[in-house]
Amino acid sequence: MSEVQRKWEGNALNCICSVYVPVKNPLKSAEWWQRNFGLEYAVPFNPAEAQVILKLSGGQWLHLVETEGEIDNQFPNKVGYPMFRFTFEVREIEHLYDHLKSNEVRVDDLADRDSCGINFVFYDLDGNKFDVNEVVHIHRTPEAVEKVKAHLFQHA
Repeated sequence: MSEVQRKWEGNALNCICSVYVPVKNPLKSAEWWQRNFGLEYAVPFNPAEAQVILKLSGGQWLHLVETEGEIDNQFPNKVGYPMFRFTFEVREIEHLYDHLKSNEVRVDDLADRDSCGINFVFYDLDGNKFDVNEVVHIHRTPEAVEKVKAHLFQHA
């Protein structure tokens, strides 16, 4: 049996390597992502491609693609809640949350989702909606989890 004829076994998908985000101005958007998240260019900017490609810390690429017309990366779930397309995994969510708030980035309320971790939603310059998550109980001691929750939810 040739390599091409070999039957797929198990899960053939390994990870998501690239995410494409519609934006009005790729360079302005890239500066925003750099300022708020520390992302760096994955490849040099090529104006002919009308996109900026930034690299996440895990190696995945975030493509900021110039788009004309209305931008809407959301969709309603069954009960009508406008969903985001994906969730970023982070560490030290409390520092990121504080950083984004101090930079006047639009963020929604924090949510403690128990075993799923702590989440919040943020929006980029073009109104694209993104979710952020840290499963704190996996990455931290119980004492550290309580300290993070006290910091994040002290005003709730």
